Amino acid sequence: MSFMGIDLSSSSKRGSYFALLDTEGSLIYLDSFKAVDELMDVLRAHSPDLIAIDAPLSLPLGLDCLEEECPCAPMLEQKGRMSEQELASMHIGCFFTTKRSIIKGLIYRGLDLRRDLEAKGYRVIEVYPYATKVLLFGGKMPPKNTARGLAFLKDKLSGVVTGLAPYQSGLNHHGCDAVLSAYTAWLHQGDRTDSLGAREEGHIVVPQLLAPVLS
Repeated sequence: MSFMGIDLSSSSKRGSYFALLDTEGSLIYLDSFKAVDELMDVLRAHSPDLIAIDAPLSLPLGLDCLEEECPCAPMLEQKGRMSEQELASMHIGCFFTTKRSIIKGLIYRGLDLRRDLEAKGYRVIEVYPYATKVLLFGGKMPPKNTARGLAFLKDKLSGVVTGLAPYQSGLNHHGCDAVLSAYTAWLHQGDRTDSLGAREEGHIVVPQLLAPVLS
């Protein structure tokens, strides 16, 4: 079995990263892609059992799109999706999926990728690496876009995922998020995750609440 994590960018002009873990949770492949066709080539070669994507993969109930001129409206009187509200109640910050979202490009790309992958028979889940980091490593982390933050993340990742050594020198925070996404998929296969939100709207999968760091 293998498990893929994807750190999706908002545009094909920027690279997205993917990581592949084996059945033992060890990293066996880490790379980037721009066009979805490049990703499909990798999928055909490796056929992962579960794909975890770091991007919103569903809209709030009642919404058909995120265009402000469209009359579609959320069914519930809350900001964003139920899963995002649960994250907020856990004091884990996130971008809410609304018509005023600043990440519309990422959301639309995530929706399209999920449809494409599921149409080809792949199992897909939505994950949120920041939540994974908070739940596994604690909330006090240096900013990931700093050298100190990247060093912190590499150190913590090496404690839960084996096989990182060949990639350490070139590993950036996007690659780290891809590995965290794949690790969350690996945990999910082993029934060591919680699914936030509601099935009819779409879950965000996170490590079991208050679970110890696993290796």
